[in-house]
Amino acid sequence: MKLHAVLAALALAAGLTAVAGAAPPPDLALSSVDRAALEAAFAQAGRTPPPPGASDAEAWEATERLAQAELGLRVRPADLDPLWAQAPPTRSPEREMASAYASGRLAAWSATLSPNGEAYAALAQARRRYAAIVDGGGWPDLPLDLRLRPGDIGPGVLALRQRLAAEDAGPPEPDRPDVFDPPLKQFLVAWQARNGLEADGIVGSATRARLAEPAATRLARIEANLERWRWLPRPLPPDRVEIDTAGAVGALYRDGRRVRTFRVIVGAVRDPTPLFLSEINGVVLNPPWNVPDRIAREEILPKAALDPGYLERNDFVQLDGRLQQAPGPRSALGLVKFDLVSPFGVFLHDTPGREAFRLRERHLSHGCMRVEHPLALADLLLAPQGRGGGRLSADLATGRTQRIALSRPVALVVVHWTVRIDPDGRAGFLDDVYGWDARLAQALPGL
Repeated sequence: MKLHAVLAALALAAGLTAVAGAAPPPDLALSSVDRAALEAAFAQAGRTPPPPGASDAEAWEATERLAQAELGLRVRPADLDPLWAQAPPTRSPEREMASAYASGRLAAWSATLSPNGEAYAALAQARRRYAAIVDGGGWPDLPLDLRLRPGDIGPGVLALRQRLAAEDAGPPEPDRPDVFDPPLKQFLVAWQARNGLEADGIVGSATRARLAEPAATRLARIEANLERWRWLPRPLPPDRVEIDTAGAVGALYRDGRRVRTFRVIVGAVRDPTPLFLSEINGVVLNPPWNVPDRIAREEILPKAALDPGYLERNDFVQLDGRLQQAPGPRSALGLVKFDLVSPFGVFLHDTPGREAFRLRERHLSHGCMRVEHPLALADLLLAPQGRGGGRLSADLATGRTQRIALSRPVALVVVHWTVRIDPDGRAGFLDDVYGWDARLAQALPGL
């Protein structure tokens, strides 16, 4: 079965088929306040609540299944992929719900099922909107050979307008809707930018392929992103470095506010950067690079075999039977490495390959995360303990390897957001280079 068909079937799956819970309490009688609270929980999750005519038992069972989903308990991430090293705490929604009902706290309990925060809420509301599009039959197919540019006239332009309007409120309808006019170009440029494409206002092969993605596939991708949100701590650490492997971007948060953003080079398709939680506990200046055995065997040593002077020119030495690259301008770790506990042996660091940060596609590494502005990030992390600014520059200038422990370690959260919601509520869908959306959506039980 083709991928689109698989995801469409998942998105359209009827009924609540998640893990079955315990039977409702024998004396169940939901008050109007309880009913309203449960409906609000469904709305918060971007889902349709049980109909008004549903019995108390039906509403109870539907809410139990909603709780299983919103608490992230339908699948175990690491069982699906060992690189997905994030998981919510184990809970028993059926017991929690029964206890909340017995103690009159059902409304308060149901309000805590979904992850908090504006980002999740916006994604959940996008889920509701795309589910309505899917229920309405999706959007019309585009001609397979569709190629358009501003100024074109014909039925292809009409098809483009219909496709864009089916997903978002399109540009104002002109007198000649079959003409590719400036407002349509402006709207398409915004759509392309939102979807991680070259924003040139031209319908070429890449834009046409993204436009042709069925609504059900997009809904399934939203479901996958919502699920990944459910695996994260609640709330997220207010002080953290967050790396998004889908967009190849990062950010430093202080007190829950984003204070610095930067581009990142992350793992290539062959070597995805894992999803994990850790903490940055130190900054290493002028770090040496202990070359992983696989990289030495598959890349460095074959080059040295063809070029006898390669190792010496690039400051490699043999140390205890392994290759090490000395600190310096050619070091693969650059001038700064951010020390962290890494269960996968991937790290956050500088790089001498600065030109790669200008690329749109930055999935290029062996899994490590290379930071665009490492000195600025190091300064922000060290400044609270008086080791940033001029002192950081002076320490770097010595050329010596130094490790500076952070007096307050900062959380590191590695995420994978392939769907992002603009402030106006419009959704953008990035290329999922790792194919994780499809795998996760296929594994999720229907809801």
